[in-house]
Amino acid sequence: MIVEVSRTKLAQTALDAYISAEGAEQRLEDSVHSCEIVDLITDLLLLAHQRGCDPVSVVRRAERHVLAETAQQE
Repeated sequence: MIVEVSRTKLAQTALDAYISAEGAEQRLEDSVHSCEIVDLITDLLLLAHQRGCDPVSVVRRAERHVLAETAQQE
């Protein structure tokens, strides 16, 4: 749980930096920056593609990681 909290804080820091760099207004949906999260993920996947990685494989791998890490909490 401590690792997850530190990782989500790191993710929030990255999201905040992305929002600041993009200059976008913070649009909240249920207290979550959902639009910006999608935008950040999309831009990261475009970067992955630019660097020669398959974006779909990146998403699948990330999904496996999330499932594995959230299953440990149950």
